[in-house]
Amino acid sequence: MPLFVWTNQLSVGVKLLDNDHKKLMLLINQLHEGLIKGSSKPALERVFDDLVSYTRVHHAHEEQLFIETGYKGSAAHILEHDSTVDRAVELQMRFNNSEGLGAELEVVRHLREWLFRHIHGSDQDFVSHFKAKKIDAILATRNTLDGREPAKVPRVMQGAW
Repeated sequence: MPLFVWTNQLSVGVKLLDNDHKKLMLLINQLHEGLIKGSSKPALERVFDDLVSYTRVHHAHEEQLFIETGYKGSAAHILEHDSTVDRAVELQMRFNNSEGLGAELEVVRHLREWLFRHIHGSDQDFVSHFKAKKIDAILATRNTLDGREPAKVPRVMQGAW
């Protein structure tokens, strides 16, 4: 059973951000499952690398939407993002230096609590703002978040992933 299960109560009502949250949840679950199954430490560290990296991607998505919609609470939220990345890196170092399953599972539980607080806490501050600006409708008209055309993928690579 996964550590973290998506429910509609976790939705912030913005498809892009919900998908980001689902991806973060998936990575936390992969880390947890890897620990339970006894995956190698290097494999688990790669999952944690992906988690920290995707946390930055998610924050960049939110910050881009703040700019586009003129969200007045953006400065405080961006400071929280900086703090969150610092905390994720700190947890990553604790995880990488841990020498026991108990300590590693504790780090994963902290990650789960962080994401839950992020979704139910500070993200709720801008949900009504984004909905009022009809951000999902705006994003649905684009190929990319910033509105630019996506880079062309060589035809040979198109089915590779």
